[in-house]
Amino acid sequence: MEILPFYPEDITTLAKRLSEVWVVDESPEFTRVFCEYLVRHNYYTPQLSLKIVDEEGLQAIAFACMPGEENNSDEWFQAQLEGLSPEVRKFILRSNNYTIRTDAKLLTLMESQPHAAKLSFFFSRKAGYGSLVLEHLVEKLRQQGVEWLYLWTDSWCNWQYYPHHDYEQIGKGILPEFSDDNEKYYYYMFRKQIG
Repeated sequence: MEILPFYPEDITTLAKRLSEVWVVDESPEFTRVFCEYLVRHNYYTPQLSLKIVDEEGLQAIAFACMPGEENNSDEWFQAQLEGLSPEVRKFILRSNNYTIRTDAKLLTLMESQPHAAKLSFFFSRKAGYGSLVLEHLVEKLRQQGVEWLYLWTDSWCNWQYYPHHDYEQIGKGILPEFSDDNEKYYYYMFRKQIG
């Protein structure tokens, strides 16, 4: 098992791993594009992006970014929209709008902390690997003077991980576009002092 920087050439491998776990009802086409979009949208630099690989391949990642950093995910996203069926395009755009809107809410909360970073993406396929890669990323952030780590997640993810690991919940909301009378879909916002 090794902890290594995550590079752009790892994006398609991670997207495939995600699509094996995050199968979405809409369609295989939606799952494929949305999983790769999530990786590209949340990946910024190898300096703040780590992966764990073992004999079975890529098993865990943790990405962070600093407020104001940008990437080129919008360009990739727009190119993908052109080849999608109208129905899948509608689902993808709805998910993209939710992601952008929730990112903006979190960045607004982060404005009160001048030495803050955002945990932009966190995923693990093996028990213990997620905590290990996140600990290494937090240490890198501390070395850069980061004192607070912020993040958001949602009902589809293991959001309970964060309060269990001493993250303070600082926000919660219902997403009407994913909720119905039988089930509510929530987003959660957390922070943790790391420095």
